[in-house]
Amino acid sequence: MLPTGSLAQSGPVLVDVAPIERGQIELSRPIVATVEPIIRSTLAAEEAGLVTERLFEEGHRIRKGDVLVKTDTALLRSQVDATAAAVEALRSQIEQASAEQDRAEIEIERMKPVIELKAAPQKEMDDAQRDLRVTTAVLANRSAMLAEKQAEASRLKLMIDKSEVKSPIDGVVARRSVEVGQWIKQGDPVAEIVQLSPLHVRANVPEGLVAQIEEGQSVTVTIDAMPGMKLSGKIDQILPEADPSSRTFAVKILVDNPDLKIRPGFFARAIFLSGSEENSFVVPKDAVLSAGGQSRVMVMRGGASALVPVQILAMSGQSVSVQGEFADGDLAITRGNETLQGGEALQPRNLPQSPPAPSGGGAQPATQPAT
Repeated sequence: MLPTGSLAQSGPVLVDVAPIERGQIELSRPIVATVEPIIRSTLAAEEAGLVTERLFEEGHRIRKGDVLVKTDTALLRSQVDATAAAVEALRSQIEQASAEQDRAEIEIERMKPVIELKAAPQKEMDDAQRDLRVTTAVLANRSAMLAEKQAEASRLKLMIDKSEVKSPIDGVVARRSVEVGQWIKQGDPVAEIVQLSPLHVRANVPEGLVAQIEEGQSVTVTIDAMPGMKLSGKIDQILPEADPSSRTFAVKILVDNPDLKIRPGFFARAIFLSGSEENSFVVPKDAVLSAGGQSRVMVMRGGASALVPVQILAMSGQSVSVQGEFADGDLAITRGNETLQGGEALQPRNLPQSPPAPSGGGAQPATQPAT
């Protein structure tokens, strides 16, 4: 740093300055992209049957859980009724067998003192024990049959439920594959549903740009069919392999579509931005100096030069995205900064008409100066 006396004798250093802006830079020119659905679901019949109702048309918006197709369930319902009757009959038989078992147990208890006094032959006790074993076996058999019929009833009710094809998502019907009166087999397609929000915008990104982007990074998206609309998206997926013919990587950008006006297949354009805006600033490329592996920006602060160490986040053309402790009102020095050490008095050649007032305290996040 030069002595104060030297500064006073040589006068202020002439420099060019530029505003320091908070935000991100564009890493690329608009890249042609295509809108794609995240979820495209082909609904299929879970059970074979005759189509009795079709409750949708192509282009209809549907909600998750909406019934799209119903098939004939008359035979299944008659089987349910028959199974219900069998269940009731078995319950009556179980009740009777349980009573017979209780009677056999009472008879054995009654016979015990009689046999001990030898007032009755052993054969009567043997007969009572045999009766108990028989009634116990009958009760177990009826109980097993009841469980089987109850399982059959549950299976039939599940088949009836599956006779209705329901949508698993909110979306729009892109294609229908059935008509009323058609017999469909298990697994036959019924309809194709496309989810419209959120959507993916798929862009083929040059290999030179892939190294500068990452998942979660911001992207500005425009839609050719909707002039003037700008969408804020986030990188959702970066596919790991390049297309051998074009040397580009497919990148999927997640965008919201609250009004459902954007449709799959629309042409789009994606502009990739630098990293997070948190504590990031944009300065001219000429303002960034490097020495000894360290990057720095010389700024004009309160009429004098000040050195601000920075971390470079991204570069694009004549702009650089950096992180650093800039003070409110700082101006980046773009010319005449090579020999400055910090503390020199400055005379800007291109000072904005209404420069921001210098901060009176320590370093604070910079605001965008008036130009």
